[in-house]
Amino acid sequence: MKMTKLVSVSTVAATVLSGLVLAASPVQAATWTARKPAEIQITKGQKVYTIQWGDTLWAISQRTNITVAKLAQLNGVANPSFIMTGATLTLDWSQAGTATATMTAPDGTVTGQSAIQQQDKVDPAKSVGTAVAGSKVTQAAGQTASSNEQSSTSTPSEPASSVASSSQATNSGASSSSKESGSTNANPSSSSGSSAVTPSSSSSQESSSSAIKPSTPSSSSAASSSADQPSTPSTPSEPVVTQKVLGVPFVSQGNTMLCEGSSLLEGLLYKGYTTQNLSQFVQTMPLSADNNPYDGYSGEWRHNVDGTYQGMMATPVVQWAAKYGSKAVNISGQGTAGIKREITNGNSVVAWITYDYAAPEFKQMSWGRAVWNGHVVNVDGFKDGAYHVVDPVFGARWINAGTFENAFNVTGMAVAVR
Repeated sequence: MKMTKLVSVSTVAATVLSGLVLAASPVQAATWTARKPAEIQITKGQKVYTIQWGDTLWAISQRTNITVAKLAQLNGVANPSFIMTGATLTLDWSQAGTATATMTAPDGTVTGQSAIQQQDKVDPAKSVGTAVAGSKVTQAAGQTASSNEQSSTSTPSEPASSVASSSQATNSGASSSSKESGSTNANPSSSSGSSAVTPSSSSSQESSSSAIKPSTPSSSSAASSSADQPSTPSTPSEPVVTQKVLGVPFVSQGNTMLCEGSSLLEGLLYKGYTTQNLSQFVQTMPLSADNNPYDGYSGEWRHNVDGTYQGMMATPVVQWAAKYGSKAVNISGQGTAGIKREITNGNSVVAWITYDYAAPEFKQMSWGRAVWNGHVVNVDGFKDGAYHVVDPVFGARWINAGTFENAFNVTGMAVAVR
């Protein structure tokens, strides 16, 4: 970006802070809808999958050929109806098609790890990671639901599903931090917190607004039929996440113009997609042949050139991330709610702001209006009234919510590093 953003570097100390926060704030409720197996993008050979809002263990089971019972065991809770958004399922593959599976909570805690054996497969004739369908999956899910959840009078209508939740609120303009928050899934009756809470019994689950909608079968055969026919669960009340900091590493852009590259590299390093330093990383940067930053990096990146726009926009940043295997997504226009949602799901966000949060300066270019004092940072945390940014110039620090939002909403441009 434009070198004007580097003028005051010598007067500002780059300080790296760690963020643990306290406050609580309300969250806008969202309707939970179970995702279909086809919507869950897990392919054979894929190493890491991050749990999304609407995911169920049943659907994940169908995509991975790992039984619901095994997934529930890895999830580390007795009730397979609960799984946290932002948790990750890691599969370390062997050439024989088997895998060691690891489930990690959003805070990095490993909840379970195990080699997948033949008895852990929905279809033993197929390798791990192969999609399966039909009665075998449904039956396995139903059996797990029966052994873990059923009382003598109720049967879940969704077999062994697990809620993965996050805030669905979107905001294309300025917003109040106290009204927006992402979330991790927990006991729907809980009003706050970021860890999963498992009901102690089926009756407690029925009294709260759970992801499993119990029904009363008229006979044992009716119970069996219910377990074999997945249906849409009731809408859970969304828990509140008031704070989260991912701990993205700091990458200094030095005297270069690579705030976009440094911020993206921070996100890729956090996700484990690369171990490169900035000088290595820049060798793969997409360049614009006609100095249009929507096509690639525009201008000279090594040092400032007066009168030249130096930087790139969201689309080439997504393309750059894809070279390293990242499923980065352009979330421009989703506002700060989109940023919080991604952070809650374990994804840092590359965000376009103004340098040191100053008032924007504009200049008309052949490709459109440029923010001449633009800057890019990695956002990896939030709390009530502030955002945690890892700035390639100033380091990691908390920024007042209003200050950040005023600078971010100039363009609303952002890329989630998934």
